[in-house]
Amino acid sequence: MLKPPALSPGARIAVVAPASPFRREDFERGVAELKSVGFEPVFDDSVFARRGYVAGEAVGRAAALKAAWRDD
Repeated sequence: MLKPPALSPGARIAVVAPASPFRREDFERGVAELKSVGFEPVFDDSVFARRGYVAGEAVGRAAALKAAWRDD
């Protein structure tokens, strides 16, 4: 099995919501935890989108995931 190299302190980590929405308090705690261990969480406001029981329109969720995947 090939393993990627470990992330270094200061590494950027994309935060997206490709499925269900979440509570803002939970999100803030997760971002704070990522920062506390030395990472830089990266996200945009689309992460907070809601449409019924999913985290926004499918096209928007897919676009956010694709953008995160392509970002160096």
